[in-house]
Amino acid sequence: MVSLALPGPLRRRIDRWFEVHNPPSGDCIKLHNRRLYILPTRFGYLFAVMLLFLFLAAINYQNSMAFVLTFMLTSLAIISLWHTHKNLLGVSVRAQIPRPVFCGEQVELRFEVSHANKSRRYAIGLQYGEQTPTYIGLGPAGSSEAVLRLPATRRGQFRPRGVTVFTRYPTGLFHAWGWLRFDLPILVYPKPQARVRLEQSMLEQYDGATSTSTIEGDDFAGLREHREGESLRHISWKAYARGKGLLTKTFQGHARPSVWIDWEQAREGSFEDRLGFLTALVLEAENEEQKYGLRLPGTTIEQGFGSAHKHACLYALAVFRQRDIDAEFGVEQG
Repeated sequence: MVSLALPGPLRRRIDRWFEVHNPPSGDCIKLHNRRLYILPTRFGYLFAVMLLFLFLAAINYQNSMAFVLTFMLTSLAIISLWHTHKNLLGVSVRAQIPRPVFCGEQVELRFEVSHANKSRRYAIGLQYGEQTPTYIGLGPAGSSEAVLRLPATRRGQFRPRGVTVFTRYPTGLFHAWGWLRFDLPILVYPKPQARVRLEQSMLEQYDGATSTSTIEGDDFAGLREHREGESLRHISWKAYARGKGLLTKTFQGHARPSVWIDWEQAREGSFEDRLGFLTALVLEAENEEQKYGLRLPGTTIEQGFGSAHKHACLYALAVFRQRDIDAEFGVEQG
């Protein structure tokens, strides 16, 4: 979390200390004094060594100009320390609810960074782990959006580690940072296989009878008397203009086949390949506007259609584990 070159064990101990002293938040985190840390950068340590040698040289040669230069540079460092800390003090970071992604895509972590006072904030960086940081600036009482993109390498519930917000403004002598952790798990769906089509054996055909509806259907079937509570957009206004009263347009269409997407249908490949096959079938059924359901060992989602139903099926596939199969068939866990 600290942008300094530290040995691995020491770095992990520092990270664990941050996790204990900075509990996760589900909404907004404000950087106050107890959440901010500051240390010299490598250049800052080099600058301090230079000041020490300059001070010793001034003492050795009893040179007043050398003393003046040393004290001026020391004052510059102290003022820089104050400004670097002030550049982050009072900044609020709000995490937006992350969007679910498929395995192999980029996870987007979006943050709204803002502050309430009239000063400007410069060169504020946000970084996740060792990823490339994103830099923003803030105007007086302003806000800005920062986006961090991470690779989604595993399906399931992805809980990001802490995000570092930092600055080295104005001189680069000091590194001030805050460690933020948001309790916003990201759902990573299985990676769908390419070129998957619904097989005829998956379809449950209806008897082909037509049904009449005021909302759905492709072919115009006629007019009937308008019923109270029906949508006005289905009224035949031309008939109304001819003095025939309120009449509702009806349509007819053939019922679509329904689909059952079953774990037993995916017989080839690894565990993740089979999940990817079922994921592709869910997406294909949704694109074809067919009613579909999902059967997994221990889980059954009844047939349905729409965005919420698709999410429920993809969620079940994302969190599905091998132990669910073992529990279904009575396999003991070793």
